Amino acid sequence: MSNTTAKVPLRTQRSTRKNRLSEVNCENFNLHLAKGLLDEHGYLIVRNILNTKIVNALQQELFPYFDARPRSQGLFWGKNTTRIEAILNKSQTAQDLVTHQLILDCAKHILAENCDSIQLHLTQGIRIHPGEQAQALHPDSAMFPIPKPFEFMFNVIWALSDFTKDNGATHLVPGSHRWEAEREPQEHEVIQAEMKAGDALLYTASLLHGGGANLTENTDRTGLAISYSLGWLRQSENMYLTYPPEVAKHFSSQLQHLLGYDVHRPNLGWVNGHHPTQLLSTQLNEDIGAEDFLTDEQNQMLREYLSGQQLAVNYEGKAIKDHSQNVHSTDKHH
Repeated sequence: MSNTTAKVPLRTQRSTRKNRLSEVNCENFNLHLAKGLLDEHGYLIVRNILNTKIVNALQQELFPYFDARPRSQGLFWGKNTTRIEAILNKSQTAQDLVTHQLILDCAKHILAENCDSIQLHLTQGIRIHPGEQAQALHPDSAMFPIPKPFEFMFNVIWALSDFTKDNGATHLVPGSHRWEAEREPQEHEVIQAEMKAGDALLYTASLLHGGGANLTENTDRTGLAISYSLGWLRQSENMYLTYPPEVAKHFSSQLQHLLGYDVHRPNLGWVNGHHPTQLLSTQLNEDIGAEDFLTDEQNQMLREYLSGQQLAVNYEGKAIKDHSQNVHSTDKHH
């Protein structure tokens, strides 16, 4: 949790905001419209993205883990909330949610400009029980210890039960992803994302948000949070321990890459000089020398360097041209 956490009294708040929600129906989903709504409001509710059969399958696969898990400990996680992790080990159906094309298209719209590839950041089931207080409003981007130059993460909350104002529907502050860090929301700027089971809430990590208070006597609010991040960032959930090679090798290639069994160019994430997916399919061949993992642009810069057309490449990856001399030093490789 960050020192930028908003100080809005939400313990028993019910939003009275009348503005129309940022929402679309999955049946007539338009990616261009969705991108515009995400850019403007910082969030989007996709209605009916999961049918009843899929919702029932997720409930059957995951609800027993909620029932068996003790409630969370800590001021941020909530003491009357149950959280479960390692979702892909618990639910075959959830694997399809991670790779859902509509979701990936929206995630890439937010993240792809600032990375070579996106990755899965965390999977977490969240059940808010009656009596739980509202979570402090916060941006998830605050977990990274630098001012936000751009979006680090993109989040999805899949509703596995109805989300209502009374049982803890997520609080949001529309447009706060474009605010200065010092600005705090007013109570009238906060809304709640009410959803039916099978809807999904998409939002940027810098949007102020938080779980709502459950004011009911006997109604849980259950959702599945799946987050994506820039491929060069530290993931919140340690995917390599959660899904070690002997587990990950049974996942689809797309899911393996999203977990982080991938190389983010240039050269982040290799194993013994090779792509980590080799570890999932065959024994690494250490008789083969290390490989480069570079973008096409970076390879072209190196070709120009080796041909004497440029002197170096600066920290931004831009070529520093040098047409006055042909630099070929025998000690240039380190």
